[in-house]
Amino acid sequence: MKKVLTVCAAILLAAAMLSGCTDTYKTWGSGKQPGAEVAETSKTIPEYTLQEGNAESFTVANYYTSNMIVPRDRRIEIWGTAPESENGKVVAAEFKGLKGSGVIEDGAFSIILQGTLPASGEKGHDLVVRGAEGTDVVFSDVLVGDIWVVSGQSNADLTFFGSVPRSTLDILTLYSDYLNEASAEDNIRILQQINWSLQNASGTNRMRFPQTDVAKNTKWQIADRKKVYGTSALNSFSMLGYFFAKELYKLNPDVPIGIAMAACGGAPLSILASPEACEAFPEKLRDQTLPIDNSVIFQPSSIYNAFMAPLTHVGITGMIFYQGESNAAESKEYVDALKILVEDYRVKFGSDLLFLNVQLTSYGYESGNVSLTGPWDYVPDMRFAQSFVKIEGSIANYEIIPTIDVGWKKGDSDGAHPYYKYELGLRGAQIAAAKIYGIGTVEDVAFPVPSKITYNNKEIVIEYDYVGGGLKTLDGGRAQGFEIKKGDVWEKTTVTVEGNKVIISAAGAEGVRYAPELRYFTTNAANLCSGTGNIAVPFSVDF
Repeated sequence: MKKVLTVCAAILLAAAMLSGCTDTYKTWGSGKQPGAEVAETSKTIPEYTLQEGNAESFTVANYYTSNMIVPRDRRIEIWGTAPESENGKVVAAEFKGLKGSGVIEDGAFSIILQGTLPASGEKGHDLVVRGAEGTDVVFSDVLVGDIWVVSGQSNADLTFFGSVPRSTLDILTLYSDYLNEASAEDNIRILQQINWSLQNASGTNRMRFPQTDVAKNTKWQIADRKKVYGTSALNSFSMLGYFFAKELYKLNPDVPIGIAMAACGGAPLSILASPEACEAFPEKLRDQTLPIDNSVIFQPSSIYNAFMAPLTHVGITGMIFYQGESNAAESKEYVDALKILVEDYRVKFGSDLLFLNVQLTSYGYESGNVSLTGPWDYVPDMRFAQSFVKIEGSIANYEIIPTIDVGWKKGDSDGAHPYYKYELGLRGAQIAAAKIYGIGTVEDVAFPVPSKITYNNKEIVIEYDYVGGGLKTLDGGRAQGFEIKKGDVWEKTTVTVEGNKVIISAAGAEGVRYAPELRYFTTNAANLCSGTGNIAVPFSVDF
């Protein structure tokens, strides 16, 4: 009897397959290889015989100043220049018991201290660089911690002064209490690099080739209110960068935080990429420039050359990145370009840096008197591209920070630059603290994102990571915001939420997406969240 049933079952299965009615699930995949980690060369310390300094004349790189941060658990490198007449002589350095020396060659030197240091916010420690007697250069109040970079375009470098009339007052009103909390008692140090400083002959020269040092007047500063808020947009700090640093430090005050600005308003990806990365980009994104005015045009790699390249030897921990509006119309090509960019950064910085990508938000209808149409209509596509690389796993150590719920609100004076950067900094800090310090769990603090999508001719099953105990909705109602693709048309669909899964009855669907709206955020448009209340990441995949 058992043999007869088995034969019958086989016949039925074969008939179903021939008729195209099989319920076999397919697993969606992009076909790309998973992202790989890179070697941590910033932790490699070459052994050599220490020598006493004897150089008569040398200059330490501008990057080194009092009140700076040097990296914990990584090599500490000090570099600089000297007259050609000093070639063959030695420059030495010492910090907290670690020593190092370097021989001047071709008018330059590099010193790698022999050993690493744990995090320390203890005040009063000097970094001393010396040659012959009487040449000591002393940098005071140097701390040991984690160094981060904030990069991207205008929403990354947006300061507390905003960008359009009235936004300064709006932002100051919104964040007055937060600015009052900016204190010299916090072991937070900031390094300002603002693109306006490049709009002169000296800046033009710095943008032509990768620089070995920051600009002459650039220095590390204590993140008190006077330095964070400044007196104008020219000397104020990035809101996103400061809030990220502040919240990360609050989560783990045992580790001082240094954060450097390396962003530029309006920047396409090309000007933030190294020359080598740019050359490897898809053609559409390779040669994009940024006109500043009739006399200044930022060329490909210009911001990398001026702001990023000088930081490649300092041992950074990670980057918080907010960019994409200027490339919204090239979202398909952007996926490959972003992978090239991140992997190149990791090679250049010698670090498997944590890359926190802030997903594009919801925007208003104008910025000042400029209508936000045309390229802005493609913003949801760029949002999907940013999450696509997370879903396909083509970039390792990459996390998404969704933002659609903290975008432009009715009455805000600037539709292109939502003010709500505190929430973004907090979200990034919580993810970073979980991944790097083990404070909290990524499952609870990150944002639901698909990890596996399976489908057949009846239904789609989306399994999520980071569900915080189980998916739910923000308002307690049915999940909203999902659409399926049939032909070239996207149509809304109802879904069932079960644990870490979203299940969609979708006969003949050719794709699925979530939260495609550009302008407004409402729970009627998208309401899926984790058990810990974190909104789900907007995404889109075609089968």
